[in-house]
Amino acid sequence: MKKIYLIAFLVFQSLLFSQNKKNDSLPTILELLKYDGVSTFNGLTTTYTKPLKWKKNNFLTAGIIIIGTGALYLIDEESNIWFENQEKDIPGIIKDFGWYYGSPQNNYAINGVVYLYGLITKNQKIRKTGVLLISAASTAGLIQTISKITVGRGRPGAGEGKGSVKSFSKEDGFHSFPSGHTILSFTTAYAIRKQFKSIAKSNN
Repeated sequence: MKKIYLIAFLVFQSLLFSQNKKNDSLPTILELLKYDGVSTFNGLTTTYTKPLKWKKNNFLTAGIIIIGTGALYLIDEESNIWFENQEKDIPGIIKDFGWYYGSPQNNYAINGVVYLYGLITKNQKIRKTGVLLISAASTAGLIQTISKITVGRGRPGAGEGKGSVKSFSKEDGFHSFPSGHTILSFTTAYAIRKQFKSIAKSNN
């Protein structure tokens, strides 16, 4: 667990030292908090309504993802066995990081620390990074939570095969798809990459 907090600290430090030290021009923390709350809400609504504005290429991309997911489903059990056999060769720090950082409570705690630091110090770039992280995690988290309950696919540990489904089940063993850890980890990584890319452009 200490390794995870060390990694989180290093990630936070990299965010800190990559930012401009100038304070935000907005006068009070309360005003900043209100502004960021609206920004987060707008991020949620924009994401959920975006498919209404999709064009041909967007639908093509979605179709490829669906087909690809279906193809992977065909070899689901075989690939699961293969990955389990590789577990002993994966460094513990990597496994721990993926597990703990993908957990909602840890993910929001770290994202919250980033945001609060930017809010209290009125550092606009760190604050916006925190808003982006929280908004992205909330948007993806809501989608995956609803999907898990609706789909109700059995976890590998349930021992009922890859086709086992109990839609709207209250049993945790049937809340495996999509993976919450995977969604939060990738969403956070994407948000951080996007923010660093934005910072790099502004410094050029």
